[in-house]
Amino acid sequence: MPLPAVLAPLLGAGLNLVANAVQAKGKEWVEKKLGVELKPDMSSEDLAKVQIAQMEHEEELLRLRLEEDKLGLAELELRIKDTDSARERETAIATSKDAPLLNKIVTPLLALGVLALTFALFAAVMFDTSPVEPSRKDLLVYVLGVLSAISTQIVAYYFGSSAGSKAKDDALKEALK
Repeated sequence: MPLPAVLAPLLGAGLNLVANAVQAKGKEWVEKKLGVELKPDMSSEDLAKVQIAQMEHEEELLRLRLEEDKLGLAELELRIKDTDSARERETAIATSKDAPLLNKIVTPLLALGVLALTFALFAAVMFDTSPVEPSRKDLLVYVLGVLSAISTQIVAYYFGSSAGSKAKDDALKEALK
């Protein structure tokens, strides 16, 4: 979704609360709520009117921003919980006496295999001197992009949790309380 063109002048004039409200609720909602017209080519007089409206409605705009921040934090917390549950499952399987060896090694082997094949494909593309057929170029770019994303996820899964991440997680949990 493209950003509304009115955001640039608002942000440039330091009207962050109004810009946030435009992103959260839409231009029409903000215009109706504040009683001002928002346009991409606002004069300094127009911006002054918006600034006055922002000051008059500051409490409500701050409340809206707080709601948006809470929703963003809740979404981030869900993603963190999802990653943590996958790691906990992986740890439980790896440390279980009853789990078969195949269950213990299949995930790391798949991860290593995908990373190895990704690097092999990148190397083949980088060091191959023959030109890529134009009809296959888009497919190659797509496949390399997907493999890059998968490789990033694998590395983030195995190496993404650090002391800094733990501190960030604790701060996030505290902020949500």
